Amino acid sequence: MDCNSAMTQQRVTAIVKDFLWITLSAIFTAMAVNLCFQSTGLAPGGITGLSIIFSLITHIPVSYMSLAISVPLLILATVLLGKGFGVKTLYITLITPVFMELVPVFDLSGACSNLPWFVAPLIAALAGGVLVGSAVGIALNRQCATGGTDVIALLIQYVLRFLKVPTILFCLDGSVVIASGVISGNAWIAGFSLLSLFIIMQTIRKITQKARQNL
Repeated sequence: MDCNSAMTQQRVTAIVKDFLWITLSAIFTAMAVNLCFQSTGLAPGGITGLSIIFSLITHIPVSYMSLAISVPLLILATVLLGKGFGVKTLYITLITPVFMELVPVFDLSGACSNLPWFVAPLIAALAGGVLVGSAVGIALNRQCATGGTDVIALLIQYVLRFLKVPTILFCLDGSVVIASGVISGNAWIAGFSLLSLFIIMQTIRKITQKARQNL
C-alpha cells in the first residue's frame, strides 16, 4: 500500500468515525425529547426547547418544528462557517427528526403519577440534561453543531468575536427557559428547566474538556 492509499484510507476511516459519533448525538437528542421532555413540558433551552415551546402553541409535532427552525440556521452557518461544518451539521439536523419519529414517546409524568409531583420533572431534568449535554458535546468535538442554539452561538461569535460561546449559549438558552415558564404559567417548570440547563452546560464542559485532554 502506497502512502497516498494509506492517507486516503485514514481519511475515510476518520469521516466514518465522525458520522457514527454524530449519529449517536442525534439519538441522544431524540431520547431526551421523547423520553424526558415532552410529557413533562420542560424546555431546557436550545432548538429542542424552542421546538417544544412552539409545538405546545401550534400543535405542530416537535420533530417538524425542530426541522423548520434548524434549516435556515444551517444555511447561514454553512455560508459563514464553512462547507465541512455545514455538511456535518446538515446531517445531524436531518437525522435528529428522523430519530424523534423512531424513538417512542414515553409518558414520564404518567409513569410517576403515584409518586410526589416533583419526581417526574426532576428525573427529566437530570436524565434529559445529561442526554442533551452529551449530544452537544459530541457534536462540538466533531467540529459541527446539533443545529440548535449552538449554531446561533457560533454565528454570534463570528460577528462578535470578543464573546465566548458558553456565555452566548447560557444567555440564549436562559431566555428559552424563561419563555417556557411564561408560556406554561408554571414557575416550577421554569425552575426544573433551569436545572436541566445547568446539567447540560456541565455535561458539555466535561465532554469537551476530556476530548481536549485526549488530543
